[in-house]
Amino acid sequence: MTFGERLRALREERGVSLGELARATSYSKSYLSRVETGRRPGNELLAAACARALGVAPERLGPPAAADPPKAPDAVGSPCNPEAAPAPPPPVAVPVAVPVQLPPAPGVFAGREAALAELDGALSPSRPRWGEGGPRVWVLDGMGGVGKTALAVQWAHRVRDRFPDGVLFSDLAGHGSSGAPREPGEVLDGFLRALGADAGTIPPRVPERSALLRTLLAERRVLLVLDNAAAPAQVRPLLPGAPGCVVLVTSRTRMAGLVVREGARRVTLAPLPEERAVELLRRTLGPERVDADPAAAGELVRRCGRLPLALLVAAERALSRPGLTLTRVNEELRSDRTRLHVLAAADDGDSALRTVFSWSYRALAPEPARAFRLLALHPGAALTAETAAALLGTTAGNAHELLDVLADVHLLELEAPERFRFHSLLQVYGRELAESQDSQRDRAAALDRLYDWYRQGADAAGRLLEPGARPVGAAPLPGVRPPVFGAAEDAVAWCEAHLADLLSLIRHAALAGRPPAAWQLPFALWSFFHRQHHRAEWLNAARIAVAAAADSTDPRALTVSLALLGTAQLHAERPVEAEIHLRRALERCADGGAEPESECAARNHLAELILRQGRAAEALELLGPALPLARATGHRRAERVTLTNLGDASLRLGRLADAERFLLEGLSLRSTGPDPRTEGLALLHLGAVHRAFGRLPQAVGCLRRALELHRASGDRWARGRALEQLGHALVALGRPEEAVPLWHEALAVLAGDVAPAAPAAPGLLEPSGPEASRRPRFRLRPSTGS
Repeated sequence: MTFGERLRALREERGVSLGELARATSYSKSYLSRVETGRRPGNELLAAACARALGVAPERLGPPAAADPPKAPDAVGSPCNPEAAPAPPPPVAVPVAVPVQLPPAPGVFAGREAALAELDGALSPSRPRWGEGGPRVWVLDGMGGVGKTALAVQWAHRVRDRFPDGVLFSDLAGHGSSGAPREPGEVLDGFLRALGADAGTIPPRVPERSALLRTLLAERRVLLVLDNAAAPAQVRPLLPGAPGCVVLVTSRTRMAGLVVREGARRVTLAPLPEERAVELLRRTLGPERVDADPAAAGELVRRCGRLPLALLVAAERALSRPGLTLTRVNEELRSDRTRLHVLAAADDGDSALRTVFSWSYRALAPEPARAFRLLALHPGAALTAETAAALLGTTAGNAHELLDVLADVHLLELEAPERFRFHSLLQVYGRELAESQDSQRDRAAALDRLYDWYRQGADAAGRLLEPGARPVGAAPLPGVRPPVFGAAEDAVAWCEAHLADLLSLIRHAALAGRPPAAWQLPFALWSFFHRQHHRAEWLNAARIAVAAAADSTDPRALTVSLALLGTAQLHAERPVEAEIHLRRALERCADGGAEPESECAARNHLAELILRQGRAAEALELLGPALPLARATGHRRAERVTLTNLGDASLRLGRLADAERFLLEGLSLRSTGPDPRTEGLALLHLGAVHRAFGRLPQAVGCLRRALELHRASGDRWARGRALEQLGHALVALGRPEEAVPLWHEALAVLAGDVAPAAPAAPGLLEPSGPEASRRPRFRLRPSTGS
């Protein structure tokens, strides 16, 4: 069998077409055809190129015909015309190369056990089996400085012995100080040379180089580490076709194209868990130094955002100055204005956090770049499409697209569905950029829109939870699209989801000298705080509101803020402080510091406080002027609240006829909307009146209806009292077997449980008269008059 016949037989056995062999070897298709048919003899150079392209040893082709001199490729890598070119000397056979291109393993490494275990899945026989399917492609993505390269190199060193044919490594320079990302053709040239290809046989074009790489790796087990990739298009030409190869790509982008088209598996790196970050410090600074001050070490970890690069730079700073304590390093990191300056290695600009972050930022188009800067102004860390739209002055749809762009390059992280979050150091970097690139006017306008969006949302929620309440502020600012709620449950869910950011905004507004936002936001949340019993948050927000209102030019601000604080203290079981602030609010009303509606509210809140203390006569006197004030405002809900409180005070004083009259009148008033809490409280007190008069069936009817309303309103305290009183009425009717489960449920509800607790011992809840019951937690929000 001639050389040409052996070549054809082997090519067909391998399933390679003549055209594919021509592209892989850079010999023309017509020349190869003439060799196979015997019209042209082979040569050593051709034999070596074909053997590499077909993935076999040159011996499989046998010796070429000696009469045919070898032909060298021309200057651009294509073979010369074999009919006319002079014959170069026969080449020496190229041995099969085993590249080992890994950089050294990281000097200090800790805290990535879970990610290492996940990457070990690339070697699992079930994903897929060696020798079946395509190569295993894994993407290791995450923000700059999170330790992607360190992890990739660490893992590659661990598993190197699983790849007997070598390890290829290339920094693709997708994000860095070296300029544009590396071209795939350049990387392919280096890989092909490392695998033993002669420089003269490497094709000039990327598709042919990529085909040659696949050919050379066809029967090999090689690990390829493609570090710092910019995009899937940069990676695809570098992928082998052999199932025995594994490719590990690191990138700041999510590489969604590789996941979709190449079936890549993604491992996303987050900042280190706090205990692992402390361990990294221990390995860098030494256990003695870290363990000597664990509190300072923990603070340093948090100041560095648990980011490995930041921790290593901070540790180097401490190591280079032996007298520098961790406490002192923390002091240097406390200011946002100097933090990124401190986190910079003195002799390595590429290790500075600001520089590392800039590589991701510089790759953004103008619109996402502006979004990154303005979104970083958010006083909190979490963002939704709606809050981003407010900051940017755009639609929620457009804002969501921009959030996705930023998340794709890990300038934001997806915290939960539809909720994004800044890493603390990236947010500091974004604010630096905003201060240097965006005008003070643009930054202030973005924050004004954000404050307004939250205020409008909290105000809309408050008016759903307390029908008839007047808006806290004015109409929405241009570019602000306020949240819309279909039901009270939606309003509560919105407030719960945004509570942390609302509190951050309140604090920021106070520190930034924006009194309107600092007192209006807490005031708008009053109904939510009252219903959900976030007592610590309510107290903090109210204190900030009072301090901000003292600097406000709005005369109503301090009055309503004092009432807010007093009510928060009332529900936090701080009666002395509550009475001081509520009386101060009432005094300001008397001095003309608020309109009649606010005075009516202040009187009701103070009456609630003193009723709890058993001072029913004093409460009745205090509430007397409140009723004409409520009627003068035309605010029906304020009138219903006052009548209900008057009924409660009269009941406690044993004036049952007066109590019944007040309560029935309050229940007869039409409100501006559904108000289950107010109606439920009136029915609760009326049930107690009926029970005191001996009208037990009427008492049971009122109390059952009160219980239904309190279940609907979500007021656990009032629901618990309705259950308790209904049980007493049923016992009085001779039906104790119905009362016992109600009392069990009351115990569970008043303890804050959602479901009834286990049955309690008999007699744990004793019947009590209406005068012994505590005052239900009911309140009326004063109006701002706006």
